[in-house]
Amino acid sequence: MTPDPILSPAPTPTRSKEITMTRPLTRPALLRWSALSVAALTLSACGGAAAGSAETADLAAVTDDDLEGLTITVGDFFGDCVDAVGDETDPTVGTTECETMRILNNKFNAENPWGITVNREAGSEWSVYYDAVNSAFAADTAPDILFMHAANIPDYAGRGLLLPLDDSLEAAGIDTADLTEPALAGVTDGQGAVHGVPHDLHGNLVHLNMDLLAEAGLVTAEGEAVLPTSPEELVEHAEQFEQATGRQYIAWANDFNIPFRMFWTLVAQQGETVISDEGEATVDTEAGREALGVIADLYSRGIAQPEQTYDSSQQAWLNGEVGMLVNGTWVVNEYSRSASFDYRALDFPTLYDQPGVWANSHTWVVPAQEDADPARYRAALEYAAFMLENNEAWALNTGHLSPLTSVLESDFYQQADQRAGYATTAEFASLVPQVDGWQGAEDALARALETVWLTGASVEDALAAAQSQVASQLD
Repeated sequence: MTPDPILSPAPTPTRSKEITMTRPLTRPALLRWSALSVAALTLSACGGAAAGSAETADLAAVTDDDLEGLTITVGDFFGDCVDAVGDETDPTVGTTECETMRILNNKFNAENPWGITVNREAGSEWSVYYDAVNSAFAADTAPDILFMHAANIPDYAGRGLLLPLDDSLEAAGIDTADLTEPALAGVTDGQGAVHGVPHDLHGNLVHLNMDLLAEAGLVTAEGEAVLPTSPEELVEHAEQFEQATGRQYIAWANDFNIPFRMFWTLVAQQGETVISDEGEATVDTEAGREALGVIADLYSRGIAQPEQTYDSSQQAWLNGEVGMLVNGTWVVNEYSRSASFDYRALDFPTLYDQPGVWANSHTWVVPAQEDADPARYRAALEYAAFMLENNEAWALNTGHLSPLTSVLESDFYQQADQRAGYATTAEFASLVPQVDGWQGAEDALARALETVWLTGASVEDALAAAQSQVASQLD
């Protein structure tokens, strides 16, 4: 999600236009961490002991003979499509996250020089994934390598559950210099410790119906979309669009945390943050009041509709009833295949002084194991390194942004469908800093913000409540 995360779609709703899709386009509701899940982490027996052993593991000393024939386990949340993929090892034939991940797994097993075998376990769908991960940590049965959102890393690393990777990345040939600044920052804590290997960046984009924008006079003579450059211009464009077309200018999902992500984005574009690098809440600020005021104004004018869900907003856009849909990177390929109009995916418009947009990152983390076997750690990192080496396939097949500058700037990537329109999102993506307790803080912040359009709370009251609740969660 992501984002998030993230990728267990529900059945596709009936559409008024017949469009063939390779998979449904819906996304599940945001995962809410339960008290039981947090308790499972707190009570985990492997926390302190494993962390101490992990920090002393010398991965550079692992030899080829040590790696020969090892079998390790991996956990991810992209679903099961083994029957569809079979033994395929060519990632270019993948069309979804699940297919691409399974194919890359096959490719690693078939091609790595040590004969390492990686078997998948620890949950199949993102909606139950973290519960399964937490249970595995509590039982000391965590897989050798796990997929994890960057924003979730501190809640595990802070308990000593993850291997610090600072001194190990080079041993696996991972070049951090090629990582974009946001991607590397997203896995680096305040003390400079790295606990994850970025796999992608995913963030908000605008998905445009260029036919409707042209009808509204919001396309240049060269065929480029005219996007707003200020909150005032956003309202002007919306009014112009609605008068010309009789349709909705902009839509987003109110049940998928998009309003929170919009708030984060507008604060970032003012050069401010919702949470400091030190983990302090900075919600109730001038920038926060400006950002929430803009969102509230869009609702009050009827430009944004609070009753729209992920499904309904997406369906309205696909049916040609909306000019601009706010959604993430993960739908780009499906929209390209499914849209019956001239479709364009672009960076989220910059409405303030600098570009910025909410984002998160899928990463690979290595759980600290009780036996602290350096060879198994090294095998896990070799798998993560392989995924980076094949990252272009993931980025092209899924819509997510590569964390690698070399991929983003390559001619092949820039010339691929839609990518030139939003590749720069990877440069100004605004990720949550590595601080403990963010998931609960995000949930609290989202609930506080939505009181403005759901219950009529004032911007000032909503932000004051958000400041207090976020600070409490972070404490």
